[in-house]
Amino acid sequence: MPLKKYYQGELSSNSLRLYLREISRIPEISPKEEIALAERIKQGDEEALRKLVEANLRFVVSFAKRYRGTGLSFLDLINEGNLGVIEAAKRFDPKKKVRFITYAVWWIRQAIIHAIAEQSHTVRLPQKQANLLHRFGKNIAQLTLKLQRKPSTEEIAEYMKISLDDATTLSQLRSEDVSLDDKLSEEEDFELRDTVPQTAIPPVDEELIKKSVQIELREMVETKLDPKERKIITLRFGLHGKEGMTLKEIGDIMNLSRERIRQIECAALEKLRRSSKQRKLVGSLN
Repeated sequence: MPLKKYYQGELSSNSLRLYLREISRIPEISPKEEIALAERIKQGDEEALRKLVEANLRFVVSFAKRYRGTGLSFLDLINEGNLGVIEAAKRFDPKKKVRFITYAVWWIRQAIIHAIAEQSHTVRLPQKQANLLHRFGKNIAQLTLKLQRKPSTEEIAEYMKISLDDATTLSQLRSEDVSLDDKLSEEEDFELRDTVPQTAIPPVDEELIKKSVQIELREMVETKLDPKERKIITLRFGLHGKEGMTLKEIGDIMNLSRERIRQIECAALEKLRRSSKQRKLVGSLN
């Protein structure tokens, strides 16, 4: 994988610049190519695994930006996200008729969150500061769109209704990771943003994450639960693509009392908690 060439313990802005420049040169692949690669991966084809993973590395960069300021460097976040893509590529079933990235986003997210949790005992921002930093980044994006230029620290402070000192501190924390607006070198007059075309990075939105989680949940429900439990969990949490239903609504459909539906639901959820992977998924059932 490209990142291995630059990820050698000593994290640096230069490493990230080189990495972003390299992945920008990797061609995109079509849905048909994804299916063909996935089928080859099932046969143990390492070259197909490499190609499918590398075609999706730009998405990881976009996704990892959501978690900046949580205790890991941007390069660390990307590296962990890449491990998630690799795991997803190994597990992807081309018969499911979904795009690979829709399936993979859950694995990327879980890999990053797990790494943040693992590192939290050594480096961690206070929760209040981490939340403020996340809001800070979102407000910068909104203000940039509004002004059609990069806002000053004073403008950000006024926009967020925080002190200039706080805005300055947050800017410094945020700049620990190299920005996509940074120059690649003094000799080059183009920016990192130019090396990662925005059209090549699909937008990261909550619907994509939700859909990915639902795919994982459906697979788990189908294999671990009996028919009655499967129906109740599917209706309760909207795994059929619709809004989740109340216990009473499900009871009316199945001619069972609200309390009996609740008992079956609890038993089913307990089954789904039995492996470490399943516990992570059950946390999404709310």
